Amino acid sequence: MMHGFWQRFSFKQKLTLMMLFTIASGVVLIGLFFVIYERSHMRDQLEHEIDVVSRVAIGQLSAALMFDDARTLQESVNNLRFDSTVEVACIYGANGELKVHSFPGDNTPAECPVPPDSVVSGFHDDYYQVRKTIYMDDTHLGTLYVRANLEYVEQHMRRYIYMMLTALAVISVVSLLVALWLQQVITHSIIRLAETAGRIARQNDYSLRAEKTSEDEIGETVDAFNQMLAVIERSDKELKQNKAELESIVGERTAELRTANRELEAFSYSVSHDLRSPLRAIDGFSQALLEEYDNVLDDVGKGYLDRVRSATQRMGLLIDSLLRLSRVTRQEIQLEPTDLSAMARDIVRELQEEYPNRKVEVEIQDGLVASCDAKLMRIALTNLIDNAWKYSARQPIASVAVGCNEKVYFVRDNGAGFDMRYADKLFGAFQRLHTKEEFEGTGIGLATVARVIHRHSGDIWAESEPGKGATFYFTLA
Repeated sequence: MMHGFWQRFSFKQKLTLMMLFTIASGVVLIGLFFVIYERSHMRDQLEHEIDVVSRVAIGQLSAALMFDDARTLQESVNNLRFDSTVEVACIYGANGELKVHSFPGDNTPAECPVPPDSVVSGFHDDYYQVRKTIYMDDTHLGTLYVRANLEYVEQHMRRYIYMMLTALAVISVVSLLVALWLQQVITHSIIRLAETAGRIARQNDYSLRAEKTSEDEIGETVDAFNQMLAVIERSDKELKQNKAELESIVGERTAELRTANRELEAFSYSVSHDLRSPLRAIDGFSQALLEEYDNVLDDVGKGYLDRVRSATQRMGLLIDSLLRLSRVTRQEIQLEPTDLSAMARDIVRELQEEYPNRKVEVEIQDGLVASCDAKLMRIALTNLIDNAWKYSARQPIASVAVGCNEKVYFVRDNGAGFDMRYADKLFGAFQRLHTKEEFEGTGIGLATVARVIHRHSGDIWAESEPGKGATFYFTLA
């Protein structure tokens, strides 16, 4: 909290406050030291004065006590109270009996302690007391008790504190004026430096330089700042030059890439057309042989022709998959809010219509909305759900789930699963972790999914165990 409060002040205000705090702290500490010293000195002085007065009084009281001269004793007591600091004076006989006191009208004044031996000499809350034993020639004649107030000491200390506070106020005002002058002198260069930095930030002009007004450490800082600006200016010029060159190179490469894409599209079309024609011919003639020469061919020949047809049809599927993968790579992305929940339900409905005999428990989380290209995401989601549908076909009770957890989408199944040691092969083209006899497929589907996710600046991974299903996770930027 204190740090936040301090941050609200400007540099000039901070400098002024620091100077005032430092000077005021010094004055207060020095004043406290002298107050403590003066209080101790005044107490020592009072103790010394009472001791001197008591010794003088004892010299006068010795003979009066020996001869039990009450009149002389009373005069001595009254003389002790001549000092305004002495509040009570009491004289006791050798047996502790009170003989005279400073209040002759009161026979048993409460101020005179009885017995006198209970008195502990020294300072108390608001008074000082002392007990002196009176001797003559080693003969105990009596006791003198004196109690003095501390009013004089306290008055003196109050005057001292008032003087200290007055000095503090005067010094603070003078210090404030000096601080204002000093901070103006010290912060002038820093403010000019800050203004130059602000202009550079607003105008993005690194040719500006800060004005040097002194040869001290601040002047050295200005020199270092200007040197830094010179380096940045050179780097900025080089960066702009490199940027222009890079833009030129990028323009050339973009043009080349567009040409290459057009050539690739033409090549894809040519491959599709040129490869499909012989494949259709092979498949067609094979079917014709099976139909027209059914009586001529034996079972082995028919089996060979069935295998030829199966291979040509599989080759056709591979060509279609490669073309789809190529289109996914080249297609321009158009981001828009897309209801993935509705899309997943539509894909599942198509699979249920295609495989009416399959019983699959499907769970699709509601409210799955993402900013993505709807056409590309349908391709990716179709491949993932189709895989989950396919690889869970041998389970007694198949299940497929589509959902999201903290912006990570997933498609889960309880199917055949796979060994995580081969997980790095999942998203490569023509990479399969199961044989075609176990599960049909071209090995292109997950590669297509990965291309779609990566084109959305996302990531895709999977977790699985053999026989315990698989979960495919993906994110979208």
